[in-house]
Amino acid sequence: MFIGRQDELRELRTALTESGMCVLTGPAGIGKSALAAAYAPPEAWTVSLAGSSADPDEMAGTLAAALRARMGNPPEADIVGVFAEQVAREPEPSLLIVDDIPALTEELVERLVVRAAGRRLRTVLITRRVPGIPVPVLELGPMADADAAELLGNDDPELLALLGGHPMALRLAGPALRKHSPADLADRIADGPTPLTVLLRDRFDGLGEAASRVLRFSALSSPAALPPGVLRLLLGRPGTEEAVDELYRELLATPVGDALQVHSVVRDAARQHLPPVDWTALARRLADAVIDHPWSDPAESFLVIRHADRLAGRPDLPLAIVDRLHRRVITLREPALTAPHHRELAERHFDDPVVLVEAAELMRTVGALDEARDFADRAVPLAVDPELRHRARLMLAEILDELGDTGRAEHLWTLLRTDSPATDTSRSAGTAPGADTELRFLRSRRLRGRYDEARNGLAEFIDRHEIRYSMLDLVQLARLELACTEIEDGAQTEARRRAARVIAAYAGPDLQDHPTVAEAVRVLVDARLTPPLTDPREDRPIWADTERELRRLRDHWSATHGSRHSVTLALTVAHGEALTALGRPGDTLQRVRDDVLDRFAPEHPVRFRAELILGFAAARGRRNADAADHFAGAFHGFRAALGDIHANTLRAELALGVALKLTGRRGGARHMLHVVRHAPGSAGIGTDLFLQSAFGSGLSVFPSWLWRRLTPQPRN
Repeated sequence: MFIGRQDELRELRTALTESGMCVLTGPAGIGKSALAAAYAPPEAWTVSLAGSSADPDEMAGTLAAALRARMGNPPEADIVGVFAEQVAREPEPSLLIVDDIPALTEELVERLVVRAAGRRLRTVLITRRVPGIPVPVLELGPMADADAAELLGNDDPELLALLGGHPMALRLAGPALRKHSPADLADRIADGPTPLTVLLRDRFDGLGEAASRVLRFSALSSPAALPPGVLRLLLGRPGTEEAVDELYRELLATPVGDALQVHSVVRDAARQHLPPVDWTALARRLADAVIDHPWSDPAESFLVIRHADRLAGRPDLPLAIVDRLHRRVITLREPALTAPHHRELAERHFDDPVVLVEAAELMRTVGALDEARDFADRAVPLAVDPELRHRARLMLAEILDELGDTGRAEHLWTLLRTDSPATDTSRSAGTAPGADTELRFLRSRRLRGRYDEARNGLAEFIDRHEIRYSMLDLVQLARLELACTEIEDGAQTEARRRAARVIAAYAGPDLQDHPTVAEAVRVLVDARLTPPLTDPREDRPIWADTERELRRLRDHWSATHGSRHSVTLALTVAHGEALTALGRPGDTLQRVRDDVLDRFAPEHPVRFRAELILGFAAARGRRNADAADHFAGAFHGFRAALGDIHANTLRAELALGVALKLTGRRGGARHMLHVVRHAPGSAGIGTDLFLQSAFGSGLSVFPSWLWRRLTPQPRN
């Protein structure tokens, strides 16, 4: 039962309602977690970072891994994105509690708050130490006297003064009053170093052997909760039940789901005050239990891996045991958490090409390209198996390209393209031998800026393989790669056409959720692909086809994934763009405007593309003030993403300039003059963008009322 803290509960509720987040801070045992639990609804998400270091990558990785475990271990790589989509589908805002944060900085706040969930998620961050950060912070202190007396079950003033309103001390002291009078207990506490130390020491003296062993196991391993499966391997089922019941009864542990959580204060006291034991032998037993634990429940397996992570760093365990602990940890899908263990395994097994290739792939994923190159370099000459050697060479070539070492990479690409097709990894998917390597080679041409070679090779690749159904996925990936090449080479129209064709290729009922569809949508809604909204000209047929396809796909995603899913909203924005290109924007985006604002930050391309289209819709209805606000959002977004003189930025700036002029605000002429200066180099002299900006600049000397008189009336 939660007692007191009503003022703090109100402050927490206010902070979450107004800001969407709050940081709870205060000394150990002061009741931070209890306050958050008292506020949280039953369906809240609670994640503990206990055992994590203060490294931001590790803490973010622990959060992701814990969410993955809570969600049943789904296979998607971006588990935080999956979590955000689940939150977006909920009818009411959700609450995420991130507990046991070692230290909190402004940077880490951004890493732990799931921005992709937008305003649908409220977040409580719990930590002991908080420097100055620009977010609401609620610092918990001692309990009020009346609340402390209620929690203790006694109003003795001397005892209450000694306990100092500390909730954990008060809870431990309450049962002690059944054995001691308030005066005797006050004397015992006064003679000890701290009230908590005395109270915990008394608890330890009466513990059974099984409960004491559990505390020792907790003290030598990770602060994460102890999984019941591990305890059963250590103590047997009857011993585990007896120990757990006693620890709960003595207030030395709390349940976290089915696991047992020992408070950090109790762990520290157990190290100091329980009778000494052979800690190495105890660590060996715990390591054996962690290794032998069956792979079953995802949440329990995650906790097992947290303990394996801590035990793998003990220097007193045999190397064979440590090796198995490392291998247990790398089963996690979170690269930031597994990277140190891949490094250790690669150093221990310096002549094992499989270990080296896996380490290289992981290091590449986390952005440690120099390490990835070194591991792959070592793996290539050691790999005897042709398929493994091909895999190592392919990865090394791509890493060298990313590092700019194109000379060495070119030699490897030559070897890879002359390898026996049987060594190509794509054969396992039933595709044409050598196709996967060829596609990666052509991608390397694009990354080097050799657009003609990439474009010609990709076009030939598509022509050669598109008739084979088994090559469907690779062909569509090639089309998207070609679209990216065309974007970078300035062929926007062809890129749009290409992305629309990829979406159409997955029109079958079993293919619409294919990951390539989402990637094709990303290409379509990429900020660099804004259509010529005022005059599609020869693009009109393709935009008519695109509009129909986007409408169908949007309706499908809305029905299967929900109207607030990020892909649904991106498709809605792209559909509104297609309608605008065809001259009939309608109210497509007006219906989802709040959802777009909920899900996407101001710097997200979908957000400012939506603002641009909403601006055009408002302008057609002569709602000039609304149009100016939308165009301002679009302009600032495009400028931040693409720069001052990109064609899309200039389009939004021209629209903003006209809207400002129509509303009588300042700055309209300046914006139009900026566009007319830079449009020739960015879009060309013969384009609508240049002609309209030149016309607008010429008329900028006329007053706003005349501009409004010259503006066409809204169309029905």
